[in-house]
Amino acid sequence: MTYSVLTLIELMGARFPVLLHAVLNRFPLIVVGEDTEIVDDLVSSIAMLAPHRHTLVFWRDFTSEDEITAVWEEERHDYEVARTTVCCLSSNIRLALDRVRSFNGWIIGVTVGKRALGLEVDESVIEKLRDLLTDQSRNHGVLRVKSPSDLVFHTARPPTGKLQVERHIVNKILTRKKQSLERIRRLLKKSVRGMEVPTAIVQALLQLDEEAVKITHDMFNEEVSGFVHAARRAVTILSRIRLAREVGAPTRLTERNLFEAIGWSIGGVSDMIRFIQAEWHEDFSDCVNSSALMGLGAWVDSMWGA
Repeated sequence: MTYSVLTLIELMGARFPVLLHAVLNRFPLIVVGEDTEIVDDLVSSIAMLAPHRHTLVFWRDFTSEDEITAVWEEERHDYEVARTTVCCLSSNIRLALDRVRSFNGWIIGVTVGKRALGLEVDESVIEKLRDLLTDQSRNHGVLRVKSPSDLVFHTARPPTGKLQVERHIVNKILTRKKQSLERIRRLLKKSVRGMEVPTAIVQALLQLDEEAVKITHDMFNEEVSGFVHAARRAVTILSRIRLAREVGAPTRLTERNLFEAIGWSIGGVSDMIRFIQAEWHEDFSDCVNSSALMGLGAWVDSMWGA
């Protein structure tokens, strides 16, 4: 099975925004369970929470650390290159541990109680992997699969910030999905009004489970893309602010000016800066502060033809 966005939201509840935060900020993630098929399905499904990225699968799309390092280096030097998510299916955990030293941005499947190319996979393997991730990354997450419908997710450290962007995305798509399904149901009810249609057929007509999954998927992709595009506009502005600073101009943006320029209003500038650093490997924290700058807002507006 494949876990849809709607299924993950329903199963994980309040923990889903934390998972989404981890994916957007490229924390390495471990998916742990006893069923290989479910673990691997979750690895693939979690990767789809970043629809703007290209997914590479270890041992299918690349087999060495040098190959994936070349991908990361290309990202660092080209803003236009598609960002990457790396997946490692549970059968390849031994190969990954043998061949790769850095797992930043990886989603790794681990099936406990199985053998993977001669490696007996138990909790000690998971602890070894977590120790590696602790040394390499500022945070990482573990998704425990107790059953197909029982998922428990936690991060090594509490997420920074209030997850306003992630909560906004979830709340908005659930609201929009509900409204969309209600409109469809009203239209369907109207189409059979005055007709002698058996109750069972009417109930079947109004059963929109598959439509709910598709609608949620499309709306989720739309909302995530909206945030990513706003962040890309911020990169365009902040890179020019940095250039101005490098030639001696004591220039910084306020959060308000930046958000007005990029057409975004959710969360704080620190959330945007963290995402930009994860996505484009750039730290623009020195280009934004809370004090107003005379005339800077108008200058930023002029960049977009406002």
